[in-house]
Amino acid sequence: MSNELLLEKLEDDLIDKLDQFPGVAGVSIKDLINGNDISINGNEIFPTASIIKIHILTYLLKMAESGSIDINKRISVDKNKFTGGTGILKYLKGKPDLTLRDIAVLMIMLSDNTATNICIDLLGIENINSFISDMELSLTKLNRKMMDEKAIIKGNENLSTPKELTKMLEKLYLGLPSKAVSKYVLEIMSEPKNSCLNLSTPSDITVANKGGGMEHVRGDSGIIFLENNPYIISILTKSCYKGSGFQEEYIMNIAKDVFEIFNVISNTNQYGLSIPKDMNL
Repeated sequence: MSNELLLEKLEDDLIDKLDQFPGVAGVSIKDLINGNDISINGNEIFPTASIIKIHILTYLLKMAESGSIDINKRISVDKNKFTGGTGILKYLKGKPDLTLRDIAVLMIMLSDNTATNICIDLLGIENINSFISDMELSLTKLNRKMMDEKAIIKGNENLSTPKELTKMLEKLYLGLPSKAVSKYVLEIMSEPKNSCLNLSTPSDITVANKGGGMEHVRGDSGIIFLENNPYIISILTKSCYKGSGFQEEYIMNIAKDVFEIFNVISNTNQYGLSIPKDMNL
């Protein structure tokens, strides 16, 4: 009962915080032990920025598992493939030569836009969207490559909702689209990053996540592998009339509040009493 009251209080606090946000914000949280969830503006459609790279990675590894793509194939990256925004490939001299596996890791760890567009070109936008549809994510769409200014001007945006990002991560947690693929996706997503969820969670706790941001937009979505009580949290913002630093601090503050509540739940019994970790009975 005390845990339910804690979650009710958390939801009330989050509603207040989202109401005060200078723009539009949405949050989706899923308790992976008992199934409890919190959704505030959870069905609102937001630009995903780089968070859509989770879906691209999952489909890439699914195709590799089926044998349709060789994940160990080496790819030489020509300068004409270099893409603006985040990433390291565009700074390397000559023609960087990497395996497709390495390119996929760069897409997630460093949010490399050049690596991402290589994956999109290889897989095809229509095929990626077909996979997203197969994962029962009706509001999630990949509508353009990274940093495609012409597409942005036309309104062709990569989109999802907080609830659908959480749903995608829950499917991965449950072993979809396959146990091998989901395991590898989560391993790559668990590599160290400087995203909001990583910076707001104690360093000894594994976080499998992907953040993203563009002007007026920020977000992060991930699984927090808290001992005894793992959970998913997806936070998205848009139309913010304050700077990116403010948005990132806002996301981190929400993530910290959520972690504190789940950490208490993880370490107490149904009556709210701390569970002894080391006791000789």
